Amino acid sequence: MRTFVALFLLALAVSGCGATAQDSAKEFKGEEKQVAATVERLETDARADKAGSVCTVLLSDALLATLKKQGTTCTTAVKDAIDDADSFDLTVDDVTIAGDKATVKVISGKGSEKKADTLELARDGSDWKIAALRAAS
Repeated sequence: MRTFVALFLLALAVSGCGATAQDSAKEFKGEEKQVAATVERLETDARADKAGSVCTVLLSDALLATLKKQGTTCTTAVKDAIDDADSFDLTVDDVTIAGDKATVKVISGKGSEKKADTLELARDGSDWKIAALRAAS
């Protein structure tokens, strides 16, 4: 059975050929750019097979606690998700910030396989961390 974080990353993974990553965070300014940069780092770290970095830098404490309750380590779950994915092409389409929470619409895939998902991020000091994924229905 896959863990929440593995499903989280797999929902963002795209089937098919990998393309060169483009930094969609540069389309934003200020705090929205910082939020978008967190999502871009997820893409970059997944491409570089940096499961440890995803866990220690990008995921919120609440998300890590959820994973721990499921009886696995974050690094193992993220590593499995990265290994299972063919590509990690994400584009940040929209960022909305309300206090210490942010909602990010991300587009993954190309052509007929394009889909939109929503990530929820939470402010952690001066950083933004991924707190949840609401997959498109």
